[in-house]
Amino acid sequence: MRGLPLVLGLLCAAGLAVATWAAPRHHVPLPGPDATPRRVVVAYIDAVNARDFDTANAIDARPGSHLGRYSLPMQTHLVRMGRTTGDATSARVLFTADFSGGDGTVEDGPWGYELQRGADGRWHITDAGVS
Repeated sequence: MRGLPLVLGLLCAAGLAVATWAAPRHHVPLPGPDATPRRVVVAYIDAVNARDFDTANAIDARPGSHLGRYSLPMQTHLVRMGRTTGDATSARVLFTADFSGGDGTVEDGPWGYELQRGADGRWHITDAGVS
C-alpha cells in the first residue's frame, strides 16, 4: 500500500504530460473570405503543424478528415509554394515540402490541394494529392 501513492502520482504525471503534448501549440487565425487559396493552404499547414485543429478542421472539408485532440497528423516542413490555378469558385494550389508523421504514405516532394469556395464565402480544401 505504501507504493500506491507513488504509482498514482506517476500515472497522473504521465496523463498530464500526454494532455499537455496534445494541446494546441498556438492559434492560427482562420482566413476570411478575402483570403487567396494560397493563403488558405498556408494557414491550413500552419494550423496542422501547430495542432490548432479547430482552424484546420474549419478549412478542411474532406470527408473523414476531422482532426481531434489526440490525432497524429502529418507534419509539413520546408514548404515551397508553386502555382495556383483556378477561378472564383475552385482552385488548385501546388507546392513541394518535406512530410513526416501521419500514416507514412506521403513522400517528400510535390503535393497539392484542391479548394472550393463554400457557402460561407471562404475557401475550403476538398481534395489532396500528388500534383
